[in-house]
Amino acid sequence: MNNTSRRTVLASVAAVAAALPTLNAVMGSGATPAAAADQYGSNTELYTRTAAKEGTDWMRRFRIGAPTQITDNARSTSSPVSSTAVIAPHGGGIEAGTSEMCLAVAGYTPFDVNTDPATAAVQGEPQRDYWMFEALANSSAQHVTSTHCDDPAALAVCANNLYAVSLHGFDDTAAKKIIIGGRDERLKRNLMAAFTKYGLTSPTTTIDWNVSVVFAGAGDTINGDDPANIVNRTRTGAGAQLELSTALREAMFGDFSGAAKRRTTAGVPSPDSPYADHFWNGFVSAVREAIKNHELGLDSLQGS
Repeated sequence: MNNTSRRTVLASVAAVAAALPTLNAVMGSGATPAAAADQYGSNTELYTRTAAKEGTDWMRRFRIGAPTQITDNARSTSSPVSSTAVIAPHGGGIEAGTSEMCLAVAGYTPFDVNTDPATAAVQGEPQRDYWMFEALANSSAQHVTSTHCDDPAALAVCANNLYAVSLHGFDDTAAKKIIIGGRDERLKRNLMAAFTKYGLTSPTTTIDWNVSVVFAGAGDTINGDDPANIVNRTRTGAGAQLELSTALREAMFGDFSGAAKRRTTAGVPSPDSPYADHFWNGFVSAVREAIKNHELGLDSLQGS
């Protein structure tokens, strides 16, 4: 998709975003990182000030499907409401690996730009709405705090779905860790249960597989519970945020050194990352399964 057509699409979905509450109207007391450290106070500011650098310093990729319309009048069964968005607000070089994970959870084999997504669709998996902001250069300077995300496509993607999962990375090269946050408590429980099922919680039978999976505390700076956080701007007003340490993200790829390498070595073991298949396949499968269970109305707390 070229820049002109992307802007045309963004303009067409702006009306959807315009119907949402403004960021100021839904600002809560959640403990998300302060935007003072960011160079840009919103995506709009970043896009306006660096418009000439789209495609060079940054880019966006997204899928916005038709609004979910389900009619179910069966007596003895019910259809799952397949309506979950997957987003990576700090993809590309900002929180490396989250773009590839976003595409995989959304039902695609990670693919490069200028690729027809249909050719990368994973057979047997639903293809879900997704949105990614990807830094191609000057990565850290292009971080926009999730509570200040006002990209019209991101707003439309989340507003178009009942649920959402956002993928993030935090700087810890020593420990493999996942922090589960967000406002959707049932989805968070289903994610924890799925991570346990797929061997991504400590302790494990193989010490090198140990991952610390925890729920974010109320006072954690990355707990994702603010109503203004883009992942919570769904039709239910809630979503789940997953923060993955650098050590865990590195362990998922045979070569973590760049986007092209990550796309081709996701889940491919190497001497530097001998358990990439375990971590990548386990994580992607766990999040997909947690989403499906959540859409079925299941709750791991009740043994479902």
